[in-house]
Amino acid sequence: MPADRKSCKYSGVVIQARDDGSRVVDCCHLWGEPLIRATTLEQLNGKLQHLFTPEGVEAGLRFKPRPTDIIISPFSKCGTTWMQQTVHGLRTRGSMNFGEITEVTPWLEAASDLGQNLDAEQVTTPRAFKSHLPWDNVPKGGKYICVFRDPIRALVSMYQFFDGWLIEPGAISFESFAYDHFLARQAPRGYWHHLVSWLSQKDNDEVLLLCYEQLQDSFEPALERIATFIDIALDDELVKIVHHQSSLTFMQQHGSHFDDHFLRQQRNPAMELGPENLSSKVSSALSRAARPEPSQALVKDMQARWDQDVRSVTGLKNYAALLQQITDQR
Repeated sequence: MPADRKSCKYSGVVIQARDDGSRVVDCCHLWGEPLIRATTLEQLNGKLQHLFTPEGVEAGLRFKPRPTDIIISPFSKCGTTWMQQTVHGLRTRGSMNFGEITEVTPWLEAASDLGQNLDAEQVTTPRAFKSHLPWDNVPKGGKYICVFRDPIRALVSMYQFFDGWLIEPGAISFESFAYDHFLARQAPRGYWHHLVSWLSQKDNDEVLLLCYEQLQDSFEPALERIATFIDIALDDELVKIVHHQSSLTFMQQHGSHFDDHFLRQQRNPAMELGPENLSSKVSSALSRAARPEPSQALVKDMQARWDQDVRSVTGLKNYAALLQQITDQR
């Protein structure tokens, strides 16, 4: 430790106090044991159970949104951070005056555990919040944006995000993660239930449904729909600002604003994880090059799960059919 730092221990967590008064939490040891990432799926599931406290989640579920509040609630790794940045850019004309995006668009399920007051005023209106809840469980009374994503791409993104944060790099194979974590998740926590629950609201005027691939292929038309939905008047300058600041290049260059450090610093100790982070919420050229390729058997089994949980309810034969339906609703 540099000479200008002092350290003290509180509940096993090392807090480094700088002379300038700032503090850095060093979670190297908790309860006298080294903090390590999961090397088995059992360990991963154990750590995820401590991502939130039951009391914190319950506080989020009790939240009463205002009619103008915007709740962004895609399934995990389906464009949540991208949509948070887009909505925040629209409502603030591109302000980047925040440390991490969750500080200005609080996560409903985590806010209480992170010391955030969901009822507080925000930097501007409309207030905006993040969630991963399905329609069944999300607090009602506001306006909602849900982004869908191809399930295989969501699976790959989730695996790469966990690998290096929750999982020791390479310790759990992609196929094991796919079968024993992603495919094993049942309602209300699974991808398919989340999708069907939100798709049931396609005719609800207070719900905007988009697809990740829409945003990739034609961002400005989607931006116009988002702005109209959240009652923000667009002008050429604002379109230019938000388009630029929601781009992959910009978000990569400002990665610390989108790396979940606000949550990790406070919740990693509860999951017995150290402070270091080898994964990112914003994909890089390196992570894209390292994307695992699903086996033909996995692709077949993912489609079988779609048939069982989505097609049987909606009649949509695959994700491509869903994308076409959402695109046609422009």
